[in-house]
Amino acid sequence: MSSHRCVAFRTSILTVGQDPAGRWLVQDDAGLIEGLFRTRETALGFARSERDIHSATIAISAAPLTARLLH
Repeated sequence: MSSHRCVAFRTSILTVGQDPAGRWLVQDDAGLIEGLFRTRETALGFARSERDIHSATIAISAAPLTARLLH
């Protein structure tokens, strides 16, 4: 269960955290990138690849995240 959407643009922060159901999310601060993953490791791998493409910073959230783009 890995799914994501992305649009070519430049972002500043990619946040990695869990939703209330325990799934891992990666979201950018502009609301254009979002990925949903089963494990922290795959979420971080996605965040790292997007960071390299978009020159972003990765932040780990202690607070639960809510999916904005994926349904």
